[in-house]
Amino acid sequence: MSSTAFVRGMVDPQRQTEIQALIPAEPLEKKRDHIPFAKRGWRRLTEYEAVMLHAQNSLDAVPGSQEVGETVQKWPGGRPNYGIESTAVLASNWFYFRDPAKRWFMPYVKQKTEEGQTAERVMKSWAENGDCEMMDTAWRSEILARQYGAFIYNEYGLFSAHSTIVYSALSDLLKTWIAEAGFDKNDAGQMIQMERVLLGKIFADFDPSLVDAKQAWTQDALWKPAREFVEHIWAGTYDWVEQLWAIHGIYDHIFGQFVRREFFQRVAGIHGDTLTPVIQSQAMVYHGQAADGLQALCLKMLIDEEPVYAGHNRRYLRAWTARYLPQTVRALKGFLGIYKQVPVKLDGVTCRVGVQASVERVIDGWARRFAEPIGFKFDRAAVVGEIMSGYSEGK
Repeated sequence: MSSTAFVRGMVDPQRQTEIQALIPAEPLEKKRDHIPFAKRGWRRLTEYEAVMLHAQNSLDAVPGSQEVGETVQKWPGGRPNYGIESTAVLASNWFYFRDPAKRWFMPYVKQKTEEGQTAERVMKSWAENGDCEMMDTAWRSEILARQYGAFIYNEYGLFSAHSTIVYSALSDLLKTWIAEAGFDKNDAGQMIQMERVLLGKIFADFDPSLVDAKQAWTQDALWKPAREFVEHIWAGTYDWVEQLWAIHGIYDHIFGQFVRREFFQRVAGIHGDTLTPVIQSQAMVYHGQAADGLQALCLKMLIDEEPVYAGHNRRYLRAWTARYLPQTVRALKGFLGIYKQVPVKLDGVTCRVGVQASVERVIDGWARRFAEPIGFKFDRAAVVGEIMSGYSEGK
């Protein structure tokens, strides 16, 4: 339309009369919905969906896009932002993803505030009411000072790996969930360090600095396979869905769950450490929210409710699982060397039978959540046996 015709249509009385005559008496669309094009994840549009859906500029090349703008940023070398070639999996509508936790910026900040206040009250009570005096000295100096601190680097590395994933994700709803999952990893690492700083204030012999912890992460054989996985997924992987699946669908669901729940949460108790399990319980919440989100993306959106590309996507998820499961097994096998350093031994917890039961719990939990839904087959006995070959009771 020329600018002259446009102006005439706006101000010419005759043209206005013609336009008014063509407007139907009844509305063509009687459905009252302020985002009628949104494919819903549940019955009613939530505040989260109303705020987040289609907030970004998007390309018509991205399925589900509303063509509301254009992007100008490009990767070095000219690769466009929001390119569907950024991942091997395909979707009929990349804007269909819904975070099961229904978090966006405001509730996320509110949640963090509440969690910080809760942690502060727990630590104050733990320090002032005598709980700290029950902690085993060797556990504090040999495990919490060095190995617990090394786990911060694992969490921080996974947090950093989310930076390129956020950049490449193809819809704003995905970017929000991924960013929050990444910051949860950063928060998990910061909570560990906050606990270590508190220990440094209470116990004169405890050094909360990260010098020994960094040395353990970068040089100890115990962490070497885990460090190699984090380095690869952070800097050596191009596909952003592959990164998400490898982190939250395999590595953190097996290795991370074992380190948090089966070792630091469970073993801390037999050393009179009642604080570490509380701190790790918060990280467990983050892990659960990330797993729920990944399930909504990779299993619900890309397979169960994907009308065209479900079979294609399932094949890629199986291939990625086959690629990263061996790396995860090596990481957990290496970590089992920590049982040689545990000061207090307890039958059923730190013995071979107890540790194998822990390994089987995380493997079975992972299989139910992510392996079985995509039809991934693996030799459970061989995986458990390979991991347990890294176990030694030591002294």
